[in-house]
Amino acid sequence: MSEREPTESAPSSFAGSLYADEKYMVRNPRQIRLLLQAMIDQRATIAVHPDGHEQSYPSAVLEVDEDALLLDGSPLPAVNRSVGEASHLLCFAQVDRVMVRFRLDYPQVLVEDGRTAFRLALPEEAYHLQRRELYRLETPVGDSPWCVFPDPQGADPLRWRVVDISAGGIAVLLPPDLNLLRLQQRLTGCELQLPDSAPIAVSLVVCSQLVRKQANGMEQQRVGLRFEDLPRGADAAIQRYIFRVDRERKARKNGGA
Repeated sequence: MSEREPTESAPSSFAGSLYADEKYMVRNPRQIRLLLQAMIDQRATIAVHPDGHEQSYPSAVLEVDEDALLLDGSPLPAVNRSVGEASHLLCFAQVDRVMVRFRLDYPQVLVEDGRTAFRLALPEEAYHLQRRELYRLETPVGDSPWCVFPDPQGADPLRWRVVDISAGGIAVLLPPDLNLLRLQQRLTGCELQLPDSAPIAVSLVVCSQLVRKQANGMEQQRVGLRFEDLPRGADAAIQRYIFRVDRERKARKNGGA
């Protein structure tokens, strides 16, 4: 049974594709086994979402063999029942601090010495941001995050639209003559506002500043900021937003929305 702390939830809309970029897909069975074994070696906590529902429970990979794995159960019988009755599990973990996402189908319940575990076939594919790369999303105007910054000069907080986001940071557009920020400046007390999550308190470091001419001929200052010490669950919330927007874009492109 797992004694891990509760894990942040993911939305039920995850029942669709998990993957934002095909180039990060891993389908080689040996590489998938290596990723799973790394989760064991690093004692990685896995957020498991039965049937892709919002509620998750914290688990871990206990064993891996040639064609199957053993997933830790929950200390709560009700959770184990929901997992055992699920057709599939959506799983989110980190290996070397890099996000890994995969789907497991048809869990088989195993009970031994009062402990519950689940045996499942190895995933056919996994999404892994290799070499610590971070998938960046250009945000849609009508469905973009916003970031609230304390005014360095002590005035009212500033709220700027996030035009680019990844698990590593954001970019915002400012007027070209607004000189409130400087390179390597650390900004505390900021708030990232995602469309589908509660506000997230963040600290940011200014990494880049560049004035660009937009398509309408107007100039804007693009500022890149790196996240510093993201709070618990923030990375998962950012990834959920990225995947949802990416999935909706692909659906529209394919005529599904």
